Amino acid sequence: MATGRPDQPSNEPGTMPDECTRRDNPLLVPDEVGVKFDPNALYYDMSGDKHLIILNQHTFKKTIYFQNKQPSTRTGTDNDVKSLKAIFGNLGFEVIVLRDLECSDIIKNLTAIASKDHSKTSCICITILTHGDKGGEACRGANMDAGNTVALDSQSDSVLTIPTHADFLVLCSTVEDHLSYRDMYGSWMIQALCHVMEEHHEDLDLLHMITLMNRKVAYERSTYTPSNKAMNNKKQMPETRFTLTKLLKF
Repeated sequence: MATGRPDQPSNEPGTMPDECTRRDNPLLVPDEVGVKFDPNALYYDMSGDKHLIILNQHTFKKTIYFQNKQPSTRTGTDNDVKSLKAIFGNLGFEVIVLRDLECSDIIKNLTAIASKDHSKTSCICITILTHGDKGGEACRGANMDAGNTVALDSQSDSVLTIPTHADFLVLCSTVEDHLSYRDMYGSWMIQALCHVMEEHHEDLDLLHMITLMNRKVAYERSTYTPSNKAMNNKKQMPETRFTLTKLLKF
């Protein structure tokens, strides 16, 4: 699930869209050649296939969603794509870039990816580079989770029931009700994430790297628009939600 954030399209550097990064790590039925599931393991098995799907929205059409106004072009987003391809490619991910797709085509492509056999897949990462909007939350409902059954041993009948929503990570570029920022070099969060991953992927797990990314964005970045004092010297704080049950190290 990707949570939107408010966005005010403009040519000013301080009004940029939101990016959310989602990482899925489905628990899979193990076999002799597939990804192994061990509930007692400290780390996820990352020996299988790894996929990064980048939804790169650079140019937009006038639609009802944008109140029939022309949204600003997301200058710098191609630099985010370049950085993501470099770091994730070096980590063994197959990278697929989908550019400027309409909603129906995005759903079609993601449905096709989800319907594939992922018994040999360790990780799927979906990065959405686009304008954002506010997304609220209230009561989380009254539904009950029956979970999914996962085989523990391909040679026996041992099984474990795990929650349906286990092993997800959603990384948003900013907290609810706030802007996130981007310049000609790319978005603050994506560039910080790629920098930290490049430097620390061998010695830190993902959540520790995200913490360093948070610090980098929070302490090192501020808007600089002296001609627009209302937008000048503003900050950004990324937000992470996760249901991981193990540590994830590349």
